[in-house]
Amino acid sequence: MRLLRGRGGWWYVGRAGTALLPGALVSGGRLTPEGVRQVAAAGIDRVPAPEHYSLTVVTSTACNLGCPYCFQNTPDGARRITPAKLDARGVAACVEFTETRMAELGARRLELLLFGGEPLLNPAACVALLHAFGERMPTTASMVSNGVLLTPRRAVELAGAGLRDVQITLDGPRPRHDSVRATRGGRSTFDTILSNVAIAQRDTALRFTMRVNVTPENLPELPELLDQAAAVLDPGRTRLALAPVLDYGRGLAVPGEHAAERAVDAYALAVRLGFRLVRPRDTHCDFCSETAGRLGAVVGPDGTLFSCWDAVGEPDLAVGTLAGGYDPDPGPRWRRCGGPEPSAGAFTDAVDAGVLDLIRATAGREVTSR
Repeated sequence: MRLLRGRGGWWYVGRAGTALLPGALVSGGRLTPEGVRQVAAAGIDRVPAPEHYSLTVVTSTACNLGCPYCFQNTPDGARRITPAKLDARGVAACVEFTETRMAELGARRLELLLFGGEPLLNPAACVALLHAFGERMPTTASMVSNGVLLTPRRAVELAGAGLRDVQITLDGPRPRHDSVRATRGGRSTFDTILSNVAIAQRDTALRFTMRVNVTPENLPELPELLDQAAAVLDPGRTRLALAPVLDYGRGLAVPGEHAAERAVDAYALAVRLGFRLVRPRDTHCDFCSETAGRLGAVVGPDGTLFSCWDAVGEPDLAVGTLAGGYDPDPGPRWRRCGGPEPSAGAFTDAVDAGVLDLIRATAGREVTSR
């Protein structure tokens, strides 16, 4: 669970729901005994019985961009993980493994995430996975992509195969973005990404999340970015997610003083422009919160299992294989997502509280989405 200080009290974000609590129920950043009783009575601290299994599949470890802060790159943008692609045998192994795990869990539905590298450097495997799982079980499928290779024809093919949601990333308005998220050949990508998304929104039912990597440099430019995006995209079918950059190459880049207020102001502008907001969630992760992959698995192209997405491609962080299952004692190789960095956590908590305040203030309007 999470406790976030909002304008009118404390937001309690639990596994089963979210509630705004009066300040008297929180002391020293913790629930008072009466707060614990009221939260329990409301049921929002209840851990729901698992009804779905989560699976992240890396279809390609290669990427066509060289973002210097990426956890899969060195500081100069070079790839530091071995290139690999998922093939037909790997698709079949993923299905067999997942069916077994879902039967053990008693899950009725699969939440599938196509990941990379850049998953669309191996589009055939993406389509094959969507068809294979869609034919065997109820599947909700999403993708994390940089959007550069999401051509109109490919978007139609993926949507037809069962893809539902796509997350793309922008690093600020056009000049800022293109200075960071260029192709490995140095070509700009901002206009290509927005054009691809806009055409996909026109031609398919795909829904998009626009993730913006927030840094001290681009934070003041968020209004400009939102105006540029709103001029091209359908805001009503686009969710906005702001996140501090976890700069794996050169240290953590977290916005400074008053940054959270600026980020919340950007969210407020996004609402006025018609964008949807992503409702903040608790700290639970289906992939890494529990060991041995009970609720979810992250699979590399060669069938290697990892504890979470930011361990992908690191041989020293492998925790098993599709064929052999999870190692019984992975020890420190079991990496959990997120991190202990207090400044990043403080920024995220303050922004999420502001988002919940916005959602409350705009209740009844179509501004939120899970």
